[in-house]
Amino acid sequence: MADDDEILKGYLSVFTGDLGRLLIFAAFIPVLTRTVGEAGFGRYALVMAIFAPSRKILNMGLFEATKTFASREDGEERGRVIATSFALHAGMLVVGIPLLAVGFTIFTDGALRAALYLMLGAVVGEQFYYFGRGVLHAYKREAVVEPLIPVRSVILAVVGLTLASQGYGVPGVFAGFATGFLLTGVLSTLLAFREAGLVPSPKRLALSIYARPLLRFGVQTMALVLLLTSMYKVDILLVSYFEGAATTGHYRAALQVSEFMWVVSVAMEQVMIQSTAVMWEEEATSELTALLSRMLRYVVVITVLLVAGVFVLSEQFLTLYFGPAYEASVLPLRVLLPGVLGFAIARVIWPVLQAGGHLRTLLFATGSAVVLNVVLNLVLIPEFGIVGAAIATSIAYGSMAITHVLAARTVDLQPFDGLPILRVAGLGLGTIGLLWVLVPLGPWWVDLFVLPWIGLAFYAAGSQLLGVLTVDEIRGLVTEFTTSGSTSER
Repeated sequence: MADDDEILKGYLSVFTGDLGRLLIFAAFIPVLTRTVGEAGFGRYALVMAIFAPSRKILNMGLFEATKTFASREDGEERGRVIATSFALHAGMLVVGIPLLAVGFTIFTDGALRAALYLMLGAVVGEQFYYFGRGVLHAYKREAVVEPLIPVRSVILAVVGLTLASQGYGVPGVFAGFATGFLLTGVLSTLLAFREAGLVPSPKRLALSIYARPLLRFGVQTMALVLLLTSMYKVDILLVSYFEGAATTGHYRAALQVSEFMWVVSVAMEQVMIQSTAVMWEEEATSELTALLSRMLRYVVVITVLLVAGVFVLSEQFLTLYFGPAYEASVLPLRVLLPGVLGFAIARVIWPVLQAGGHLRTLLFATGSAVVLNVVLNLVLIPEFGIVGAAIATSIAYGSMAITHVLAARTVDLQPFDGLPILRVAGLGLGTIGLLWVLVPLGPWWVDLFVLPWIGLAFYAAGSQLLGVLTVDEIRGLVTEFTTSGSTSER
């Protein structure tokens, strides 16, 4: 049975990789906006909105299927799962890349078409990275593959910004993406084969045994992933349709900051599938509830702190980070924040349900939120512009928490057991109130570089006094992790 120590170790590896990516993109985005301009940033946002579902469709959910099935097998059978998975990953590229290229040729032109063609290189690289990452996660070797994420980000940022500054614009940016994704994708695949101790060979293929289960699990997972991706991409596409490129750039800026706050929940999402798959097989429902509620409490406590700080300091941050023109992004960002918390909660719950094979329940829970998102965006964007898009998306994000908690309860899981909701909410509101009072008292640099520390100190002290997350518990987590790490080294 996967234990908390193992999960925490995997989580820290994933979190470190995602945090590295976040910090690099945090430096990349403001330089990008000043290099390509407001309209160029809107075009970049549109290509990224196409990139996200494209790489998910071509992967067909094989990343999640690979790490789930490979983690359940060992020895020669695990090798057959891995070889079959690699063949399926490659086959999807052979079929999918030409189809995407034809679609881009028919429906786009100019700089947008060039950027989308170059984006295909990133899709290929991501497919190989997905394969390697799935295998290494199954071997509990997250610490080997996760550092490739910030490495990839450095490569794409350096190459992309260099080409963009030399006059290649947004296509130059995606040439950087293609370079970074291809290099790290190939390396990820090589590391996976080395860890598994095998080389690709037709003799190891077990298509008749594993192809159908992998694809069945993968297709349902892909449907779920596409629904999830549409939750934070459909609004970009609709804003691009109803508004101009510059306005799309303003909305993308608000989304960019809100997505930064998912780093905690995204890392948790990545480790919970393989970590809970065995628990489901052993029907350890009470242990699953204890694990899920514990991990959810950590994510909620940290995300509420981030939401409080960003809500108060959004104007100072956005105008410094993106430039004065992005003051238009402040209100949409503040409107998005309650939904960000709801989506963070859902991101912890759905991989646990996914590992248990409850994909139909997840599809219903997510699909209802997606329909709500599309309908509200279609109604509110023409009337209220990007503020309407933010209202629609925030409501849909928030509904994700409700639908996923209800979905978990249908299979006897209680995600909110032990979660002090009222105390966390009061602590978050108190932090917002304190910062709101202090903001007018000093210049902008005090707001951005001093007040966050005051807010953190207030939140941490309140968390200790209210028993939300105590120093002793944090020390216990550190001890668990270091003990687990030293044991594994032996």
